[in-house]
Amino acid sequence: MAETLEQKVDAPKQEEKKPVSVLESVITETFDAVKSGINLGIATAAPVAGYALTGNAGVLATSAAYVAATKGKKSSKIIRNESLSGSLFGTFVHYTLLPLNYIGGAIQKVAYMIPWVFGANAFYMAEDHLIKEKSPKGLYKKFKENYFKIIKKAFMLPAPLNILSALFIPQQYLVAAAAVTGYLFRRFVAGGKGEEQTDKTPYPVAALNVSSKLARNTTKGFSEAIYAIGSSIGDLYKTSPRPAATSQPATHAT
Repeated sequence: MAETLEQKVDAPKQEEKKPVSVLESVITETFDAVKSGINLGIATAAPVAGYALTGNAGVLATSAAYVAATKGKKSSKIIRNESLSGSLFGTFVHYTLLPLNYIGGAIQKVAYMIPWVFGANAFYMAEDHLIKEKSPKGLYKKFKENYFKIIKKAFMLPAPLNILSALFIPQQYLVAAAAVTGYLFRRFVAGGKGEEQTDKTPYPVAALNVSSKLARNTTKGFSEAIYAIGSSIGDLYKTSPRPAATSQPATHAT
């Protein structure tokens, strides 16, 4: 059946996709590569700064554990956020567990560690929210709805292990112990559902991929730009009016 005029008029118009030039595509990819490089740079600088501030290698372990425990595809943004969050939490653990050096008895240490679990989870929820949301908006609601649920889950695994660690492990190793318990908690207790398959690309390989992509796109972008400028100049030369040829005086036969 032939399509009527009314059907043609009422049919939704399909927007034509504008073709993307090679130069535009290269610029977009280069920008994405630069952004990924910056994210990975922050992900590397955060634990290094935490280690420089505390002198405790456990901060590096906590940063790596937070990234490793994250389920789903690990984009450069996720790596940046988790590394920064883990670095801040590792620094918090280092300084807040220093008093254990001056607490002798096991009962006193347990009495210190139990409220520490509540404070540690509150600190983590706050810093993780601020890193990922970039605003305190919604933080009160998150605490109201999830804080005691997280505390309840924490006492299922990481809290007892952290308390036992405080009783038997020297203070300088407690941050690394908290990194292990944090990984177990985030990976097996507090994980969500429906996440994508984990991208297991190691940090050095991911950084190398970003660097090579940036160099490749930069070189390609320059060559495309030079070619475009040269083509424009050539077209301008071809279309520019040429001066009229001078007429030669006629010669007479002798």
